[in-house]
Amino acid sequence: MTPKTPDPLSTDEQKYVADHSLKRPLRVLDIWALGVGVVITGEYFGWNSALKDNGPVAVLIASLIVCVLYLTWVLALSELSVGMPFAGGPLAYGRRAVDGTLGFVMGWSMFLECQFATIATALATGGYIAFLLNPENPSSTVQVWTALATIAIFFVLQAWGVKEQSLAMVIMTYGAILGLLIFWGLAATNFSWHRVWTTPLMPEKKGWQAVLDAVPYCLWWLVMIETVALAAEEADKPHRTIPRGLVWGQLTLIVLVVLTWLFACGAMDHQEFAEVTYPLAKVVGGIPIGKYSLAVYGFGIIAIFGMIASYHGMIYGTSRQLFALGRAGYLPAFLGEVHATRRTPIISLLVCSLITAGFCIANLWFKDAVAVAVLVSTLTALIWYILAMGCLYVLRLREPGLFRDYRAPLYHMLPIAVVFLSAFAVYVYAGIDVKVIPLTALLYGLGLCYYWFWAHGRIRTAAPEELTARQAEEGPTT
Repeated sequence: MTPKTPDPLSTDEQKYVADHSLKRPLRVLDIWALGVGVVITGEYFGWNSALKDNGPVAVLIASLIVCVLYLTWVLALSELSVGMPFAGGPLAYGRRAVDGTLGFVMGWSMFLECQFATIATALATGGYIAFLLNPENPSSTVQVWTALATIAIFFVLQAWGVKEQSLAMVIMTYGAILGLLIFWGLAATNFSWHRVWTTPLMPEKKGWQAVLDAVPYCLWWLVMIETVALAAEEADKPHRTIPRGLVWGQLTLIVLVVLTWLFACGAMDHQEFAEVTYPLAKVVGGIPIGKYSLAVYGFGIIAIFGMIASYHGMIYGTSRQLFALGRAGYLPAFLGEVHATRRTPIISLLVCSLITAGFCIANLWFKDAVAVAVLVSTLTALIWYILAMGCLYVLRLREPGLFRDYRAPLYHMLPIAVVFLSAFAVYVYAGIDVKVIPLTALLYGLGLCYYWFWAHGRIRTAAPEELTARQAEEGPTT
């Protein structure tokens, strides 16, 4: 039977699409910089929490597991983002594969992932600067005020325009990589293999359980690279730009992960920097070369590039997901508005910046905010990774023509590998002490209540994620 031809857009739908569209200036270098830049903060903080009670070798093994997960993930994600190049990303995948409820759950998951990553990174940026100002006793007040200044500055830059913020992202990414190169060089002056290959290799009381306990924190090395998928709507020739930028970015990051782990653990006893939000600065300040203020302050200033590059990328991802959910009616419609000339989602940028600021202020009373934010971010990420691979299987069977522009290597094995490794990582969350699972469940409950009791009947059918899903239902892609 011949598929039904999709109905043409009404005049109102055409106007809605035009009024809520984004520019498409991004090329491979921009995508690479976004992928590396949004993740590189993971080399500067967060991962070190895995060292507590686990040791360097357990963290290395956990990190390699995470590297395999993310390499398979970006290859499979490229297929979805090229087939559905929309700012909604996971919202579009779930909506087209199943229905609006799954689309909302996946979109909400990525929003939570991005939002809590943004909170953690803003606070960590403040922590680095507070350390530079007073290495002996960093001030939590300075940390919060610096975080708030970071939020304000990058709101303005993001609102200015996508091409302008992309150029800034490229520059900051280069600066962040330079910071790691300097760190490796400084740490090498006090390197010892005995600190890396400890005796015993695994903690006596935990054994291989230490690897499992380290995984949730090691996810922070690489989480958020999927932000690149949200840039597909603003990418020039996404079928070429997205896969190349994603894969080259992921390979770059794997090298950075291994070398940062090696030099950090080899230069100082891992327990000395396992519980701070500025581990690399702590290492530099605690080794003999750190007695020279030029080494500490020189590295610290450049290291800030690593923090702000990631914050810059994370606020991009948070705002785009919030924008897409608002544009499609899953969240309040004002979130889907764009600036008339800049074509940036300025309302979504403002809202997610205010949320981040509120959590940063709360850090004055809740000192575990960074650790909790890291874990909420990584857990919500894993949930939508698994759901996305289910969507990929469904759409490959139902609409094989959707992926004609790009097909991932290891076509059948990649989604299986992503699901297995993600499910494994979710499983080990049961072993952590932080009450992150009930908090995450509460956040999902709040989101779903809003969707079911308010937004469900107010979906905007002209939003790109909804429009293409509706057209696919009327005339499947073959």
